[in-house]
Amino acid sequence: MGLITASIIVLTITWIIHFAFRKAKFIYDKLTVFQGPAALPLLGNFHQFHFSPEEFFEQSQGIAYMMRKGDDRITRVWLGGLPFVLLYGAEEMEAVLGSPKMLNKPFLYGFLSAWIGDGLLIS
Repeated sequence: MGLITASIIVLTITWIIHFAFRKAKFIYDKLTVFQGPAALPLLGNFHQFHFSPEEFFEQSQGIAYMMRKGDDRITRVWLGGLPFVLLYGAEEMEAVLGSPKMLNKPFLYGFLSAWIGDGLLIS
């Protein structure tokens, strides 16, 4: 009985790890089309940022400006294992914010709300 239970647990954990790596590879493959600074495996770009709000905003703008390729106004950064896509153009923002998929706010909006308050950007 113990061998069957252990086998089921090992197979379940293996399946979960396989699913997580497959999802992470899918996201990574989708984001490689965007320019961005080189990231460390587990830290991402954490080591390149200062986290006071003023400096963080200026650094984000600087990275987006440095990484632009031609007329592209999109870049990506990794903060730990979370990818962020930085948009700094009106056309790009309109395409994203006008999409009905953006009606449901992800959990990261809670962090933004604490940082910049509830305003037009968060609503």
